Amino acid sequence: MKITLCIAAAVSAATVGHALAQTPPLTYNDLVREARKYEKLEGGERVVSNRVLFHTVKLDLKPFAGGSKDYFVKKSDEIGFICQATSRGFKGGTVVAEVVKHEEGAEGSHFYTLRNCAVTK
Repeated sequence: MKITLCIAAAVSAATVGHALAQTPPLTYNDLVREARKYEKLEGGERVVSNRVLFHTVKLDLKPFAGGSKDYFVKKSDEIGFICQATSRGFKGGTVVAEVVKHEEGAEGSHFYTLRNCAVTK
């Protein structure tokens, strides 16, 4: 009986882990939706959802002007992206990266930090 339960638990854990590994990346619209929810919260409630942090996102990044190392998808949304690391010569493009941090900027803007920015093929 104990062996059967241990095997069943191991199979369940492996199945859940496999399902999580196959979760499609978040989209830019998912990040925008979470940022707008965040803006409606007050003071101590302002914590970015675990629906975003430490999840993978797929974005088409464009560099800000003036030599900035930050990126955006749609400037008017006031959501920027910072790359902890980049592939050599990275200047934007479609990336799949993990969101590791969120910062509230001035006047309702948001910055998400991505673990590693490299153009996907």
